[in-house]
Amino acid sequence: MKELTDQDLINNIQSNSEASESLSELTERHSGIYLDMVNAFSSSDSPFIDKNELINDKQYRIYKAAIKFDESRGAKFSTYLGNETKWMCLNIYNRNKRRPSLAVDFIDSIKTETHGQNNIDDFIEKDLFNKVLKIISSHPDKRVEKIFNMRYIVGSKNKVMPWKKIGNKLKLSIQGCINIHNSAVKYVNEELQGNQTK
Repeated sequence: MKELTDQDLINNIQSNSEASESLSELTERHSGIYLDMVNAFSSSDSPFIDKNELINDKQYRIYKAAIKFDESRGAKFSTYLGNETKWMCLNIYNRNKRRPSLAVDFIDSIKTETHGQNNIDDFIEKDLFNKVLKIISSHPDKRVEKIFNMRYIVGSKNKVMPWKKIGNKLKLSIQGCINIHNSAVKYVNEELQGNQTK
């Protein structure tokens, strides 16, 4: 992996080919810029942003940036990651200041997966989170319910539980937990869409 370019690694991650190894290499290369931005735009004593959680979620955040990265826009991945991390910190701070809730993080996952196609406010009015919990509890992979309970229900210090901690509890890699989570988000969205059309 050392001989591959950043774009090669990103291509692997986006195509899910040797994704875990590629993500590990990409994280090793760009942890510095990620941590610099987290340190610059979050505070250890802020009640609205958990700096330690962002540090523990480093690999997941770099993964998300790699999935969204588009080389054709002309920016280097390091520049893109720095900007994404800065805005992530500012958005988390502002969002939690307005509406601190574990459910918000999951709703963001649904919104990201559907690229804003669903009206999230309508879902909230219809008690989205309870609907989602019901769908999750019926998922055929029982690890899904455990992951979602730890991440969004149990949480950690009134925030979502870091992937590293979830992985340790379930004896799974961070990437393994993320893959199960992302697959479940798609499953939940399909179920929600199916319910809307019934």
